[in-house]
Amino acid sequence: MDLRNFIDLDEDEERSEVKEIRRVTLGSPEYPYLLSKIDERPEVLYAKGNVNLLQEPAVAIVGTRELSEEGETYARKIAEFYARQGFVIVSGLAIGVDTVAMKSALKSGGRVIAVLPTLGKIVPESNEELACKILDREGLLISESISRSLKKYMFVYRNRIISGISLGVIVVETDIRGGTMHTVDYAKKQKKLIIVADIPAEGNKKLIEEGYPVFRL
Repeated sequence: MDLRNFIDLDEDEERSEVKEIRRVTLGSPEYPYLLSKIDERPEVLYAKGNVNLLQEPAVAIVGTRELSEEGETYARKIAEFYARQGFVIVSGLAIGVDTVAMKSALKSGGRVIAVLPTLGKIVPESNEELACKILDREGLLISESISRSLKKYMFVYRNRIISGISLGVIVVETDIRGGTMHTVDYAKKQKKLIIVADIPAEGNKKLIEEGYPVFRL
């Protein structure tokens, strides 16, 4: 499956002309209930794939792009565990924890939602094949943007959607700063369940010291 089959870019236009992408508006039956309850909910979501997943129980699995061997094991085992329990696995399609978790969920027969900065440009390009596999396995790609222009703030701001559509956020491995902690901060504001893998990374240790439940293998 080629992503170019549903995104047709006109070089003379500022925005993308998008094929086979649904527009899910706040208040519509397809709009995720949990997301509708957060303060910074987007008015519109663009969705490609199985939009029914937006109504099913989901957990977010997040973490560093530079994961350790232990982190990779945790990401794989956590994704397998929750996928087999029937939860939709949510993540951001980044390299590292996101990639391991999504691949493991799919391998376990689970369903996946990838939350992207924009549907106008799949990033990283190295995960285009994974994005296609998610769609082939009845998964879903979503974003609040279909712009071809990729801005840094989009990566941070989409994290509120990752936590917003999920019942809880599972932190696999993280430093004290970075994208994972942005997601954690959003999860705290949204009063989501936060679970932390028992890994001696600085961010994990901080969250465990704050009293969040620990996932141990």
